[in-house]
Order: sequence, then C-alpha cells, then structure tokens
Amino acid sequence: MSTQPPSEDPTQQYSPQQGGQPPEGGGSNPWPWVLGAVAIIVAGVIAAIVITGGEDSSSSTDASTSKPVTTVTTKTATSTPTTTATTPTTTTTTAPINITRSCTVNDIPGVVGSSTVATVNATNVPSSQVALASCAQASSLVKGVARTQAEQPVTVQGFACTPSVSASTAKWSCVLDGADSALTITTKFPLTYTD
Repeated sequence: MSTQPPSEDPTQQYSPQQGGQPPEGGGSNPWPWVLGAVAIIVAGVIAAIVITGGEDSSSSTDASTSKPVTTVTTKTATSTPTTTATTPTTTTTTAPINITRSCTVNDIPGVVGSSTVATVNATNVPSSQVALASCAQASSLVKGVARTQAEQPVTVQGFACTPSVSASTAKWSCVLDGADSALTITTKFPLTYTD
C-alpha cells in the first residue's frame, strides 16, 4: 500500500498575511496593546518605589514618622606651596629740609594792635623736628616774649631771643638754642608794647 500525500483543498489555503495585517473579516488583536500598557504601568510603579524609597505613598505622613533628609557637602582643599623671597632691609632717612614761612600772630597780650607778623627761617630741619619751625611754635614764642615785656635778651621755650630796640618797638630775633649743630631756626618779629 502506498501512501500518498494528502491532497490540499484549495478552499483551505491561507494567503500569507502581509504587513502584520489581520486576515480579512477578522477583528484586530488587542494583546500587544494590552501587554504594552501593562509594561508601562509596571515600570512606573517600580520607578515610584525606587524614588520614594519603598514608602507607601497612599498613607498619610505625620511629623513624628517623617525622616529628615541630610545633605552632605564635600569640599576639596588644595594647597599650593608658597615661597617667600627675603629682601634685605634698608633704612630710609629723609634728608633735612629748609623752611621759610611768614606767620601772622594774633591776640598778643600788652602789644599795640595785639598782632604781629613773625618770619621763620630754618635750615637742615630733620623730619622729627619740623614742628619747631611751624607757625604754631612761632605764635607760642611771640606770645611768650610779649608776656615778659622785656627789652633785653631772654630765653623763651628753648630759643635765645635778642631785641633791637628803637623807640617803643623791639625787633626780636630768636634762635633755637641747644639743638643739633646742623639745625638752625631763627624767628624774627617786631613788638610795640602798650606801656
């Protein structure tokens, strides 16, 4: 007995489906869409669990059970070696200066007009002794001489003062006494006494 392949019934043949289209007359297959939607939902739930740390988001949270969030900040310090250059120390000295100034002195007691003009000439004045050639020093010196009402040599505030008297006016020349030998300060002024 010989076996023959079954003959195919032409009504039973199916044409291959082109482009994934369902056969004619049949409904669409919903399973790929359903499985895709389920996969997206599952992925969202997993992501929510990972982000919230596994806490149940549906339960209410009160302050006694909440966990504080600690933020740690790291700082990286770098150091750069520094080198300090040493320079030799130099001492600077200021050269002595020469000063010439004219100072108006007011409110002089016992003098006609109660004012005069004092001329200050100073040579080789170091910076530490500039105040000795100032108008403030000249004013103090003039008032000191006027208080003495002298018409003969006097020493006032370290200055040796010598008058040149003509009638009732004394022209004074006061030289700083006992100072450095290179320093010279001379203050000249006229005084006319009231008596």
